[in-house]
Amino acid sequence: MDKFKEKLANLRAEADTAYARAETAERDLSTAKAEITAKEQEAVSLNNRIANLEAQLEKAETSGAEAKAKVRELDLKVEELERQNTKLAKDHENLEAKHETLTNEHLKIKADLDETMAALDGL
Repeated sequence: MDKFKEKLANLRAEADTAYARAETAERDLSTAKAEITAKEQEAVSLNNRIANLEAQLEKAETSGAEAKAKVRELDLKVEELERQNTKLAKDHENLEAKHETLTNEHLKIKADLDETMAALDGL
């Protein structure tokens, strides 16, 4: 009978140990599930952040490309305006020279006219 009680006590001790191990395993499992859920939420959050950053990058690249195109367009316009300015400056110089020539001719003709008028007055 003592052996039977001893055997029963050993079985109860083994059952208690197994029960304690099972509770520990369940707690560990619950903790692991909570960590997995947290990591999954973190992964979703990071994926959303990545998507937002990619969208911002695409927008910035588009804006950059548009800005570069605008700069190229403005550069071409500046070059065209510089060519026009050079042409106008040359035209201005030519007109100034022509004006000076015509002014000198006018003064010469006026002097000739005054001389002719003086000669006619003397007659």
